[in-house]
Amino acid sequence: MPPPLSRGISGPTCRRWLLSRGRALTLTLVLLAAWCVALPLNAAPGRPDLGRVILNGRPYLELAEWAAANRLSVRWNPRSGEIRLTNRWARLDFKADTQRVEHDGVILWLSYPILRTGDRLYVSQRDQESVLSPLMQPPRLPTGRKILTVALNAGHGGKDPGNLAGARQEKLYVLQLALELQLQLRRAGLKVVMIRDRDVFVPLEERPAIARARAADLYISLHYNATPGGDEAQGLETYCLTPAGSSSTNDRGGHGAGYLPGNRFDRENLRLAYEIHHSILGQVEFTDRGVRHARFKELTLAQMPAVLLEGGFMNSREDGRKIFSITGRARYAAAITDGILAYKRLVERGLPE
Repeated sequence: MPPPLSRGISGPTCRRWLLSRGRALTLTLVLLAAWCVALPLNAAPGRPDLGRVILNGRPYLELAEWAAANRLSVRWNPRSGEIRLTNRWARLDFKADTQRVEHDGVILWLSYPILRTGDRLYVSQRDQESVLSPLMQPPRLPTGRKILTVALNAGHGGKDPGNLAGARQEKLYVLQLALELQLQLRRAGLKVVMIRDRDVFVPLEERPAIARARAADLYISLHYNATPGGDEAQGLETYCLTPAGSSSTNDRGGHGAGYLPGNRFDRENLRLAYEIHHSILGQVEFTDRGVRHARFKELTLAQMPAVLLEGGFMNSREDGRKIFSITGRARYAAAITDGILAYKRLVERGLPE
């Protein structure tokens, strides 16, 4: 404190003393601010935030540090570049320089590759938020909210036949699948909104609008794949909307896009896709082509959690046996139903205490 003026210190002397003290305080604040600015690359004191590093111009998190924060054990093989993270409930497998992660044996595709620096692996912060976090901390509905109504879109229709396998048109077989799935969901106690229940074409932008107008809680779009050059490709693909700013799985140009209406449900989209995909693989003999990201029009406009299923390749002999038979479609519909019910149970647990 400055010496009291009553002790004979002059006014100018006191002002000089205050000025010197003010400069010292300013310097202290500047140094403190500079120290705080450096914190984004590290955890802030007293907070559980993970450290970040900038790699290839993007923020990344060290996988081992992320694992520790989520109470996962680490098994790391520096020679192969593979790392396995486990706890009592989950197993995740990563490999350096790939965009693929396996969660309990189910393939999911990341937006950016796992990077290796020295003996450490890093995952992009965006993939941590949009893929890993929904897997480890599933979204939950507020207490009292329920999943009651599912909207089903049978892709294509009317003037749009979709993919072809000889004379077989995708639009007809996805409609048969949608009708079977409608029956099974109703038996499970859910209401169903059919975007189309006959061979008509519904414009893309109207499909999610119908679901919203009918107060659907989930949106499921049904499709089948095909390849132009034969039957080499086969397997199941499940799509959810690409997070804002990220590249879609099949986008080889590294393009991104801004925030779209469907991005409001990024966490729910990922978890719904995972639960359905996991259920199908457990009940139907499909090659696993993974949970993927895309900006399909239906997904961008959906005002509720939404996924798009590509349930096998029509010109694959193996997949065709599931697509074109009544028993194959019934089994596939049952697996989709179980996946939807698994998601319903998961999110209806209410907000954590």
